[in-house]
Amino acid sequence: MPDQQGVQVTPEEIIHLILEEMEEGTCPSFYSNLVPSAFDIYLYIDDLERLRPLEPRTRDEAVRALNERLTELNKAGEPRLKIPLMAAKRRGKRYETLGDWSVQFHENTEDDAREAPLVIHSTFPVQSGSDDRAGTLTERVTKRRSDGESTTTATMRSGNVDTGHASGIVHASIEYEDDAGPHTFQMTKDLIKIGRGAADRWVDLKLKTKKDVSREHMQIRRDPKNGQFYIQDLSTLGTTVNGKRVPASIEQADGQDVDKNIEAALPPKARIGLAGVVFLEFRAVK
Repeated sequence: MPDQQGVQVTPEEIIHLILEEMEEGTCPSFYSNLVPSAFDIYLYIDDLERLRPLEPRTRDEAVRALNERLTELNKAGEPRLKIPLMAAKRRGKRYETLGDWSVQFHENTEDDAREAPLVIHSTFPVQSGSDDRAGTLTERVTKRRSDGESTTTATMRSGNVDTGHASGIVHASIEYEDDAGPHTFQMTKDLIKIGRGAADRWVDLKLKTKKDVSREHMQIRRDPKNGQFYIQDLSTLGTTVNGKRVPASIEQADGQDVDKNIEAALPPKARIGLAGVVFLEFRAVK
């Protein structure tokens, strides 16, 4: 009911906000201007159910609009965005994505979902295998509140992100089964986070499962110097490796979560348990 929820979300508003996020999230590289191509749309449950029949059409029109805007930017020949002066002086730099457009819809399960019925999380898909790097990229989260006001927060993704095409290098594979069925995830970068995820909690491997699994439950890190893997427990209900509990890295201090950065060595072949709910079969690739 609009009088209780405020301004209802429409497909047109979603697409306009996606286009804004694409432009505002541009990251200048040496030979190109990179634009985010992965957009996760989080909707309040009432809007998600109301718009579910329109979801395929909204996704198709969003991709069409993104392609049209990218063409417009490249035809203009001059940077139209707020990017550093030195990058602006480089002529002929094309606007490019790191992969295909991805527009996914999710339920916003946060406590403020009713007050912020539309949340868009825009990111760059991580590539590997190129020396042309953009540096540390930004993940943006924009919330449109029920009163029509919008707020944006940006966080920096740790580590560099390659700007070339993927070379197919896979460091490890992870097989698992969650509420959506069986899956295989390929680890192609040196650090990944795993959990249920949320509009303001980025995870590389997003699990559809019970809330026993934390939104940001754990991370796996690979040391590029020697290929050794490490696991870090960021959860509330714990993580196990081959049945043995991983030391918790998060502790409470003055009501705040403090990360002590405690890691444990991860064997090249391991069964990882998340709160005893989901189990991941981890295998390093030599």
